[in-house]
Amino acid sequence: MVGYRAKYWFCHTHQPGLAGQNGGMRGDATDRFAQRGTSLEPRTPHLGIEQTPVDDFFVCKVGDVPAFDPAGWTLDLFGDGVERQVTASLADLQALPRRTVRSWLECAGNGRSLFNIVGDRPLAPDSNDTPWMLGAMGMATWAGPTLASVLELAGLVPEAAWVSPVGSDHPNPEREPVRMCLPMDKATHPDTIVALEMNGSPLEPMHGAPARLLVPGWVGAYSVKWLEGIEVSSDWINSWRADTYYRLRAPDGTDRGPATAHPVKSSLALDWPARLEAGAVETLGYARSGLAPITLVEWRLDGGPWDEAELIDLKSDWAWTPFRFEWEAAEGEHTISTRATDAAGNQQPAAMDYHPNGVLWNAVIPHPVVVERAS
Repeated sequence: MVGYRAKYWFCHTHQPGLAGQNGGMRGDATDRFAQRGTSLEPRTPHLGIEQTPVDDFFVCKVGDVPAFDPAGWTLDLFGDGVERQVTASLADLQALPRRTVRSWLECAGNGRSLFNIVGDRPLAPDSNDTPWMLGAMGMATWAGPTLASVLELAGLVPEAAWVSPVGSDHPNPEREPVRMCLPMDKATHPDTIVALEMNGSPLEPMHGAPARLLVPGWVGAYSVKWLEGIEVSSDWINSWRADTYYRLRAPDGTDRGPATAHPVKSSLALDWPARLEAGAVETLGYARSGLAPITLVEWRLDGGPWDEAELIDLKSDWAWTPFRFEWEAAEGEHTISTRATDAAGNQQPAAMDYHPNGVLWNAVIPHPVVVERAS
């Protein structure tokens, strides 16, 4: 047990040099990441405890990473919701009060492949959706000015109600600039920031440099990377992402409104399938909810009774909640399931409806484990 804690209780060691300036990866990165279309997913979901190192953080992109000269980069603030149009430089943002937010970030499509593997609903053969397993998430320390303070550079009119960040990654299947639409209360929440730093260093190109949005607790699409503009309006701002793709939907496609906060969920820090040696094992996992703090995680082996896992409280409003439990691994094939409950009473369901876009998977996961004779 001591060896396990020494390996996973603390963060991984940062390995400089693996992230190329063009947003690519070099060195041994292909051994540590699986290629998911144009994106990169850690091959194993061991993502640290208190934070995930930058070089182990998933990369979500639909094309080449935009390249910028920070000295010449600017951010346009515009729309009928501002008093005046403003073009801000990186120096302008750096001069604003700096806020640090510890938050997990997760793609809405994390677990998309489980709709097929667990839910028995094959993914569309012509789909361009990234076939994520469970590694499209990470925990980081983000820093930069609040979005509210950035908006104040242009001034807000009383009618301002919606905020739409715009990304620079224009070559994409959407055929329009990447953008989402935030209600004013979430946009001006003190923990919604324009992140300039990640884990104590300037953002790297593949993670949105020189500036990205961080919208904690909400699906990752709102945390737009490679910012080039922010539109403020008295009315909803249309876009393919906000109006078509990132929506809550019934299995028949009926629209149930925008996908915003992550539902309660949990997953294990194990390969799929996991391969372990027989004997006493301590297993780690991650619970999280964008709706309320995690209060309980339970686990069970092979469909047996639920038992309570130990929670690791990271003392941050937007942190994930790591958990751990010990069990005696007998030779053979097994499944381990976990379910999380948050302070609002939300609990992971045993099953979930199919989503046409394969987003927001949060059903209980029967994680396969193969236990072999100890060497």
